[in-house]
Amino acid sequence: MDTLNRRNWLRISGLSLTALGLHPLSGFSATQAQPVVADEEVRRLLFNENPDGPSEGVKKIIPEVLHRANKYVTFFEYDFQALKQRIAEQEGLQPENVLLGHGSFEPLVWVAQQFGSNGEQIIVPSPSFDVVGNFGRKIGAEVIPVEVDQDFKIDLEGMESRVNSKTRLVTVCNPNNPTGTRLNPERLQAFCESVSEKAFVLVDEAYIHYVESWRDHTMAPLIQRGENVLVTRTFSKIYGMAGLRIGFMLGPAELVHQLEAKYTLGFPGNMPNSLSVAAAMAALGDEGFVEKSRKRNDQRKAQFYEALRVMDIPYVPSAANHVYYDVGNFQAYKELMWRHKILLTGGWPTKPNWARVTLGADEDMEFLLEKMQGKPWM
Repeated sequence: MDTLNRRNWLRISGLSLTALGLHPLSGFSATQAQPVVADEEVRRLLFNENPDGPSEGVKKIIPEVLHRANKYVTFFEYDFQALKQRIAEQEGLQPENVLLGHGSFEPLVWVAQQFGSNGEQIIVPSPSFDVVGNFGRKIGAEVIPVEVDQDFKIDLEGMESRVNSKTRLVTVCNPNNPTGTRLNPERLQAFCESVSEKAFVLVDEAYIHYVESWRDHTMAPLIQRGENVLVTRTFSKIYGMAGLRIGFMLGPAELVHQLEAKYTLGFPGNMPNSLSVAAAMAALGDEGFVEKSRKRNDQRKAQFYEALRVMDIPYVPSAANHVYYDVGNFQAYKELMWRHKILLTGGWPTKPNWARVTLGADEDMEFLLEKMQGKPWM
């Protein structure tokens, strides 16, 4: 069997390193005690972060607004109302359709509380980034998981067939995490239009910007048309701002108002902080950075695919910044990689031997593949 070493990785990429310049949510339990290590001591291929960091505009704006760190994020050029206005303008909506949160995680939790707190039924795909389902179970919702299809895509027909009079919410992650698959936009739109007549549909678009011509794939226009559709997005992925914790949900104004009144109490202290709001506004104005990040991700993805093919490891083509692949024995694989301080995830209940890796910095991907040579975990 061919092996992959440092030189082969660079040959496959055709680039130098300088040229590119709670499970099952992520496979990492926040409640589990973890060793404190310096960032440079581990290979962070676990959380689907952008290894290149935020844009230059974001890096520039944060020092400029640092003097406002002692103030709540209101009555300011870069306050939460201004951010909501900017998002609304870009999406063809009104500020009343925008709900801000600490990442998209917070709005997802609020939606779970809103639709699942009285034992209602929520339908979710599996495996997926299931904040709503996991939180719903904790508060007594009846959560119905529907397995992805044979192509590892979310089974829209299977999900719609489970909708009944008890169903309050149906969730979709597109592109999906962990499988990386994306749905045909026309098919997803038809699904949303049909199901939203019976229940709310939530589409998690955390990874939508990794799709070429992503505006053709978003379900946000359905909100403008008055459909019972919710869309969540985050600045944690392609925008490279995971540590700043800011995201948003788009939805019908009445529901957004209910969630704000119920969970933020309309108090600025419950809003994202001044620095993250200013950074988000700077990020939204930089489409060039998004396109550059997408292309870099596509390059890394192609390199990793080729490496997996050389090692005869099955994988699922991804529309996101992570790849889902079959290592045969995930537990052994994870233990080996974590011994090398390579942080990754996998082992979902219905796909116990599949791993998911973030497409990280080239030197980290190179190191990962060196440790995978010869499949020593098998």
